[in-house]
Amino acid sequence: MDKVTEISRKNGVATVKTLGGETLKIPSALYLERKLRVNQPVDPEGYRRFMRERGYPHALEAAMKYLALRERSEQEVRARLRRSCFDENVIRRVLDTLGLHDLVSDARFAGQWVRSRSRKYGKNRIAQELRMKGVAGEEARAALDGLPEEEEYARALSQAQKLQKKYRGEPRKLVQALVRRGYAFGMARRAAEEAAKEDE
Repeated sequence: MDKVTEISRKNGVATVKTLGGETLKIPSALYLERKLRVNQPVDPEGYRRFMRERGYPHALEAAMKYLALRERSEQEVRARLRRSCFDENVIRRVLDTLGLHDLVSDARFAGQWVRSRSRKYGKNRIAQELRMKGVAGEEARAALDGLPEEEEYARALSQAQKLQKKYRGEPRKLVQALVRRGYAFGMARRAAEEAAKEDE
C-alpha cells in the first residue's frame, strides 16, 4: 500500500502523487466519484483498475458533450478523451459505441469541414487540414470531390480580387498568396491574371 503525498487539479484532471513515486492522472469526474486526500493510503494499481471499470460512462458523456458543439473526426474525439486522461481501453469502447450509433463519422465530418473551409481556402489546404484531423483516404477524397472546380475557381478569383490592391504590380506574389491558401498553381495563376485584368 502506498500513500498520497500531493494532489493538484487542473483542466479537468486530478494529478495524484504518492510516496512510492507513482503519479495518477485521473479524469475529474472519476476523481469526484472516489476522492483521495493527502496522507491517505492508496493502492495505485487498484485505483487504475477502478478508472478502467468506471471510466466508460464518464468518457461517453464527455465525448457526447464534445460532439454536441459540432461534427468531430474520430481522431479529435480520441485526442479530447486522452487529454482528459481516460484509459485507452475505455476510449476504444467509447469510439466503438459512437461509431455503432453513427454519432461520429469521419465522412460526415469531412463533408462539413470542406463546406465550411472552402469559403476561404482551396482544396490543397483543406486536404492538409483534414489529414491533421485524422481524415484521409476515401472520406477526404469524397468530400473534396463534392466541391466543384468552377466553385473553387470563383472563390480563388474572389480572393485574388481582394488581394490585388496589396500585390498590384507583383503578380508572382499574388499567385504565391493564393497557393498558400490552398489553390492549385494553375488555378491561382489564372485567378491572379483575371483579377489583374479587371484592375486595369
